[in-house]
Amino acid sequence: MKRMSPCLFLIAASMAFLFQNVLAGTQYVIKIADSQPETSAVVQHIRLFGDLIAEKTGGLITVQIFPAAMMGPAPTVMQQVQMGAIDVYRCDASVLYDFGVGSMKVLSLPYLFASKEDAQKILYGEIGQKFLKDVDDAEINYKTIGWIIEPSRNLFLRNKRVTSLADMKGLKIRVPESEIFLATMEAFGAAATPIPMGEVYTSLQTGVVDGAENTIDTFNVNRFDEVCKYITLDQHNFNICPMVFSKINWDKFIAVEQQAILDCWDRASHAYDSYAIKNDVEARELAKSRGVEITELSDKQAWLDAVKPLFAKFGSGYEDVIAKIQGK
Repeated sequence: MKRMSPCLFLIAASMAFLFQNVLAGTQYVIKIADSQPETSAVVQHIRLFGDLIAEKTGGLITVQIFPAAMMGPAPTVMQQVQMGAIDVYRCDASVLYDFGVGSMKVLSLPYLFASKEDAQKILYGEIGQKFLKDVDDAEINYKTIGWIIEPSRNLFLRNKRVTSLADMKGLKIRVPESEIFLATMEAFGAAATPIPMGEVYTSLQTGVVDGAENTIDTFNVNRFDEVCKYITLDQHNFNICPMVFSKINWDKFIAVEQQAILDCWDRASHAYDSYAIKNDVEARELAKSRGVEITELSDKQAWLDAVKPLFAKFGSGYEDVIAKIQGK
């Protein structure tokens, strides 16, 4: 039998995809919410995912993005995903822990990963797949489609330079509405203050908090340089975010559509990885050009020691996987 050429095979596969969907009468707009503005690196790569899935399905599946926390704070959006009102959300692992996925607490532990590259190596492998399966198996109406692994989160301060752990004492630091983030800042000696992302700028501007923490891209696109004079590169956490799909809506897709979504998200997330590492360096330079002073820690070991009790508290039952992640 004569073998079909690779080019003809791809054409045939695409036609088969379209034919199945025409028969099913399926046209779908995937609604994706995110906390970051349209100009952020994360949202731009969510838009790339939309372009990829529209191309792959001949426009039968498209994406609508709701950026800048317009759909509300993370816990609210997560509930909308559970109900099917929103299809996809880039959910911080710590929030999934608060929603009942026990293993997600591991991924939010401070100083768990040595670098973003280290996190990618772990999470795109067998260990990462197990974490995603834990979410799928939790029976809380989520289906994971992959990861967004952001660069390191760092401290932003309104008017105080922080270089040592002692400098953190008594500072009010905004954190996401998450038990582990609260515990992390408290371990550093700060007064952790949970505030929705959409209210962070005003809280910094009015002095409700003395500082916040996030990636430097987030700092720049939200123009926190207008209300913060200092960044401290403590790199306490890498933002590990499973992309969660509404299980109610996921089950509406046929198998070929589901695979197309998974494939397109995989391409978009890896494109983000390549961009984000380079962008993180450029983001630091942009912040400096806007008059922000960026400093390193003078006593990194003291910060590492301060969070050791969190590994005992939140890592209980997961000691083996933590050891594998950290190469111990």
